[in-house]
Amino acid sequence: MFGLSGREVRFALVISGAHLGQHFLMRLIPPLIPVLAVALEYPLWQLGLLISLFSFGSGLAQAPLGIISDRYDRLYVLPTGITIAGAGYVLFAGATSLGAVVPGITISGYTFTGAFLVMGLAMLISGVGTAVVHPTGYPMITDNVSSDNKGKVLGVFGSSAKFGDAAAPAIVGVLILVLVWSQVLLILGLVGIVLGLLLFLVLRGDEYDTVPAAQQNPDGEDETPTETIWDADKRTYMYPLAIIYLFFVSKMFSGEGVKTFLPAFLVAVYAYSFELMDVQLGPESVANFYFAALLVFSGALQLVIGGITDRIDTRLILLGGISLAAVGFLALSLLELGPVSLLVALCLAGVGIYGLAPARDALISDISPPELEGRTFGYIWTAIMLTGAVMPPLVGYIMETMGMREGFLVLTGGTVVAAGFASLLFFERFYVTESPVHGEPNPSD
Repeated sequence: MFGLSGREVRFALVISGAHLGQHFLMRLIPPLIPVLAVALEYPLWQLGLLISLFSFGSGLAQAPLGIISDRYDRLYVLPTGITIAGAGYVLFAGATSLGAVVPGITISGYTFTGAFLVMGLAMLISGVGTAVVHPTGYPMITDNVSSDNKGKVLGVFGSSAKFGDAAAPAIVGVLILVLVWSQVLLILGLVGIVLGLLLFLVLRGDEYDTVPAAQQNPDGEDETPTETIWDADKRTYMYPLAIIYLFFVSKMFSGEGVKTFLPAFLVAVYAYSFELMDVQLGPESVANFYFAALLVFSGALQLVIGGITDRIDTRLILLGGISLAAVGFLALSLLELGPVSLLVALCLAGVGIYGLAPARDALISDISPPELEGRTFGYIWTAIMLTGAVMPPLVGYIMETMGMREGFLVLTGGTVVAAGFASLLFFERFYVTESPVHGEPNPSD
């Protein structure tokens, strides 16, 4: 398949299955918020706080898990994390029963019941569990895939995340028709536990490399990798990594607007409705159809970008993709679009917002020495997720005060700023590909 060996195909399916499972587990609560609001009578801000607790736990855990991934066999790290994530949802399913023996608390006049405290703990646990995939997955791809095929596997790995994002609301939407919310989470939490156990069984053989590079080369223990990095030319590691972080955060400002408010934007601005097989699809349903179509397109797009990442400079892909996103955002905010042109504009925006992960991850992997790859991804994802936690309320405030179209015009600025950061990677003042970390002199010094 796509020039991959049979072993590489099998490994791509395994590691991408873990990534799909991670994103599936990440997206279970948002589709249930309307149900939880009625069943538990919690205000929406409290239910939103549960999502923040998940993100906080996941973001905070990525950096230490990166260090663990570089030091210990990932056979035990990755499956354990997925299992813990599933167990968190099992705990969430029993929150109303367990909450009866947990005393509630009141903070600044706001009451948090015992059941809510159990739910918050469950979300923290699940967040920490899902944090394991990035710090372990990327270095395992490096160790198990040839350099000529790495981009392709990163494309499969990245696209699986979008398919996991899309699967969660679809499956929850079906199950909630016949089960109560606690039964849904109990079943899907158990699925997460089983996935973790299956990962362990699949990875435990000799077919795949799970041992970190530092353990495979014990003779190099006298040299501390982090000290070598700090002593090296900052343009080979620190500067480009900082630029990628700034690129990601700028892009995230625009992406959060799409992820959080796209359905509301489409309902408010276009309010398209259709009749399909004698069934009337209202504006809310049509808006979610557009959003689902965008996610599916993005997942397929990452497969394509993963393939070309092996042949084209990743910096060109980042700059070109985010430039297309700027065009898409401008069209959404300034033009009156028909049903088809609206989908085209959304897909253009999706190229830069959701489609660039394989090129971004390949560049981070190229920058990182093998013995530091796990912690590099852990550090950058911790920084990204903690920074991104403030984005939804900020974007929501912009939308509410300025209006939907004007808000999307402001979001265009995030893509423009991100393009500016991507362009810095073409200047030797900020990034050089030679790595003095491995003893090579830098020709530009």
